[in-house]
Amino acid sequence: MEFLNSDSHLSLLYRKAKESFEWCIQSDENEFLKDELSMSFDDIVLIEKDIKIVFSKRVFEEYNIEVCLLLSAGNIEVGKYLYIENDKNEGIDNSLILY
Repeated sequence: MEFLNSDSHLSLLYRKAKESFEWCIQSDENEFLKDELSMSFDDIVLIEKDIKIVFSKRVFEEYNIEVCLLLSAGNIEVGKYLYIENDKNEGIDNSLILY
């Protein structure tokens, strides 16, 4: 197993997370999210927080990559978005948490 930690690979992971976030908030089935946030999603700034590699104790050869974005409005952190992909570079899950 080999990990690429180049700036271009990290940038690609953050870009995938941002694209996934945009899809999430624009999806018709997530229309209710607009009511849960006291401002427009257009006012949100995405901040690249961290990237984690998560291994399973049972199958060490397989891993997930978790990319975390902070959601900020001005100086206030209003939530976070987590994009998860597997070791095959496939997006497998996401999570939006609003504070």
